[in-house]
Amino acid sequence: MIGYGKLLLRDYGEKPESAVLRTEMESGAKQAQVRSLQLVARPAVIDYSSIEYGQFKTWYRDTLARGSAWFFLIDPRDGISKLTRIVRGEYDSKSYIKSQGDELRWEVSLVLEIWE
Repeated sequence: MIGYGKLLLRDYGEKPESAVLRTEMESGAKQAQVRSLQLVARPAVIDYSSIEYGQFKTWYRDTLARGSAWFFLIDPRDGISKLTRIVRGEYDSKSYIKSQGDELRWEVSLVLEIWE
């Protein structure tokens, strides 16, 4: 459903959660991988028409149980479908009009959490 809008890549980023356990020791630090999969937080902004924004809100409320459920998203970075959810189920939206006479549009800012 996020795909009905346009993901604005200028605002897309990555912040991987650590998959490493680090222990400080007198002889130096030791590190070891503790997970084979890693959660990656991705701040994103999605641009929607008013109709698409209404569809997003319905999908968010009904299918995602107000943002708590996982869904599959085609990652624009590599084109692979990945298990994703909205961090804390939170999003922020604002409306705008590109230029006089254009339709009302919506930008939705959120942070996606993706298993990689």
